[in-house]
Amino acid sequence: MAVGAGAGDNAGMIESPSRASLRDALLFHALFFALALPVALSLDGKALGRALVWLAAIYNLALPLAARWRRHPQWYVLWTFLLPLSVTLTLPDWMLVKRMGVLVFPDHGVPKFANVVPVYFAGLWIMLLWPLTLFASAIKGRWSYLFAGTAALVLFLAWEWAAAPLQLWEPRGVRTVAGMAIYPLLPEALLAMASLWMWRITHEAPRWQKLLGALAVMVFYTGALSLALLWIK
Repeated sequence: MAVGAGAGDNAGMIESPSRASLRDALLFHALFFALALPVALSLDGKALGRALVWLAAIYNLALPLAARWRRHPQWYVLWTFLLPLSVTLTLPDWMLVKRMGVLVFPDHGVPKFANVVPVYFAGLWIMLLWPLTLFASAIKGRWSYLFAGTAALVLFLAWEWAAAPLQLWEPRGVRTVAGMAIYPLLPEALLAMASLWMWRITHEAPRWQKLLGALAVMVFYTGALSLALLWIK
């Protein structure tokens, strides 16, 4: 099956990823982050903003190209589901900044969605959700959701910890531990589990249904964030 297959041609894409697929995915992300993190840590201000835009773009261009090169069509189909989700996840961030007042993004001199959320965040969420979903889908049954939630807690905890040195965002007026906000961790674990579930039920659906599924996951995550703020803030 060609990587660029259209809607309705995704039969078999939900099959458990092969060992080669998982190995290549691990190598792809290890190489990308080995190159990206030193760049991000060495810059600040507007230079950091431009670098993050480029890194988000490079990741989302390199991933489908790697899918074609390594002949992993499942990678591409998963990317087409998660990229719209990654873009729409800027909306909960907008809510946290504009309505809740619990999140602040430094001005890195790049365009912002609604003049609030830096554009590079549209391509950053997928960097965690894509490998989480792929590796979780390799596990059979209910254990896959436990894996997705637990792995998400670990990875998003590391993401929250890295936010300060990377100057990505800053929590405001919420409970923190070592500078990390507590309230988003459980919603982020639920986000990973919901992404896996929606991927499984829409994998053979037309792309417009995948888009609706991505929007539904975003709304679910936004509600989870709101409840977490109500209970934990």
